[in-house]
Amino acid sequence: MEKPVRSAPSARRSVYGQIVDELGRQIVTGEFEPGSILPSEGDYSAKLAVSRTSFREAIKMLAGKGLVESRPKTGTRVRQRSQWHMLDPDVTTWAFEAGPDRHYARAFFEFRGIIEPAAAALAAERRGEADLGRMRRGLAGMAAAGSRDEWIGPDLSFHRAILAATGNELLISLGHLLEPALTESFAIANVDAARRQASVPLHRAVYVAIDDGRPDDARSAMAYLLGEALVDLEEMVGIGSNVEVAALHEPVSDPK
Repeated sequence: MEKPVRSAPSARRSVYGQIVDELGRQIVTGEFEPGSILPSEGDYSAKLAVSRTSFREAIKMLAGKGLVESRPKTGTRVRQRSQWHMLDPDVTTWAFEAGPDRHYARAFFEFRGIIEPAAAALAAERRGEADLGRMRRGLAGMAAAGSRDEWIGPDLSFHRAILAATGNELLISLGHLLEPALTESFAIANVDAARRQASVPLHRAVYVAIDDGRPDDARSAMAYLLGEALVDLEEMVGIGSNVEVAALHEPVSDPK
């Protein structure tokens, strides 16, 4: 079985960008808990030999992601999780890089369980040949993948193709926002080759239902696929048995 690995940190050329990565990761992983005060501008700048300007720019970016707030005299405080921009690409990446964060992973799969089955049903009504072609290429890539790293791209392409097939601009845009978290979750849940191969027919069942124009079956097939993916992720990182997965395990019609 391949060893699970974490993605490399986001490539940032600027000093302030590197500070964003460091502080953002520390906040999301709980090193700085909600309500805690970050190091002062002077202390942080002196400790890491960075300019105060770089630190201030980093704090502005983190504030834009909903992670912190700065107030005169009291300093920069970490905001409550409920105020974080959870769909921000950096926030999702930091959340999964750490193991992933169990609270976030649970919420992420619940979110996917609401969005993706409905998107699959809509795709079954609106799909075009180009959409189906992209799905087929994704399936072929997954079937041919010899490693976890070779699997991730085709898997991501398959799910993107389904969102694109809906023709809904908001769903398509949402797919772009979710890419970092999807990539991280695919990397964790698909470490084992046997799990990957077992997942191929589940993806194929989604495709067949969409190709045949059967919205209800597409919805059920996607829900079942996500339920199985959640089980895989649970076993890899121990999210916990109290996650509600029954709704994601609806029966799937036999593909033709």
